[in-house]
Amino acid sequence: MKKMLLLGIISLILVSACGDDWSNLSKVAIKGNIAGSSKKSSLLKSAGELSLADAQQVLVFTSTGYKLFDIRNESFSAYSLAGTATALAFLDANNQYIGCLSAGGLNVLPLVSLKDGDNTVIDLGGLTLDGTRVFPSNDPIGDEIGLIEEEIERYRALGSYYESLSKNIDANNDGEPDILSKRDFNISTIFHFDCGSWGLNQQPPVVNDTASFLVNYMIRIFGGKSLIPQNTAIAFSGPASSPYTDIFQEAYSPAPDGFITAFVRRPPSSPENESRYFNPPFREGLYTVSLDNAEFTLNYSNINAKYFLILALPTVHTNAGNEIVSVSIAYQDMEGMPVLADNFVYQTQVSLGGRTSSLSEMGALWENPEAKTNTELYNFVLPEAVPYSELQNISVMYVDLIGNSYDLRFEADGAAR
Repeated sequence: MKKMLLLGIISLILVSACGDDWSNLSKVAIKGNIAGSSKKSSLLKSAGELSLADAQQVLVFTSTGYKLFDIRNESFSAYSLAGTATALAFLDANNQYIGCLSAGGLNVLPLVSLKDGDNTVIDLGGLTLDGTRVFPSNDPIGDEIGLIEEEIERYRALGSYYESLSKNIDANNDGEPDILSKRDFNISTIFHFDCGSWGLNQQPPVVNDTASFLVNYMIRIFGGKSLIPQNTAIAFSGPASSPYTDIFQEAYSPAPDGFITAFVRRPPSSPENESRYFNPPFREGLYTVSLDNAEFTLNYSNINAKYFLILALPTVHTNAGNEIVSVSIAYQDMEGMPVLADNFVYQTQVSLGGRTSSLSEMGALWENPEAKTNTELYNFVLPEAVPYSELQNISVMYVDLIGNSYDLRFEADGAAR
């Protein structure tokens, strides 16, 4: 069982979506100005004493890629992908980091529930700098971005994540954002859960007691194409304050514009975890990636999986011949209340497993942005019907708006055969 689960999780990391070609995707306009902003930044990683008036470029980045925009006449017009969580970093003429946008208490703009859909214009107005945070005079949260308070609270918990992400802009500490030379890293988490049993036609899914969910953790790292190593045995160590001794490289794969590797923790077996597949979490902090003869430092933020987890519950639909023809997904929070998936989920994939092999797979995660086709979140039609009697397990896997991913597994127990 452990081997089957591990293979299912590893299959999640084999495709990447890092790049800067967003030409064929829905985009949302973002604009603002820095007129009169001369307050100095402090506590910078590499920039020294800079003010927002020194900003010459805006770096827009999401879990799926990035784009660089010029600031002209103290104002900028940029855009990002609809349906993503977007961060904005401000850089000087030498590409040194000045600060990141902070709006509505969030270090990210969730480009969902938009007032005018994809035609919405996010007008930030005048911008001011405080430390390394850039505040807009026009707060779009609640106006152009129509989230309810509960949804805002969820994104507020992501503040530390994007703060860490902004620090990783310059992992080799040379004063230039790494993505400009394809030497960027993206670090995220894959969470795995055993959730219960799937639904069948009119019979709803059965969810295990969420209070007793066992969460398995895997760190996924994407590296840009200029970092592709000759030796694929990559080391990952940390956190710097108290390093683990049980980190192991779990997988390595080439990617369209770089490479992907994954790491898990494997503590010594104990009577408590021998019978259950278990990889414990990683603490937040500063980690080191070692590839070939180079070392890079990455900040990792370990957002509580259960806090941001959304349950993606599958129901199998069969035809008159008792063959599976489609799977529908309903989303709810940990208390069982319905959730609008579009506000939290970027891509969803559904995999049907048999006794010895995969029966069907629908959707793909981390597709290259310029070829992204997986926009379905709720209803998945099988390319070919398969006998329901062969179904043993279902994995519903989704990437959230910030790039973390969730593998929710459902077993046959409790589902009528």
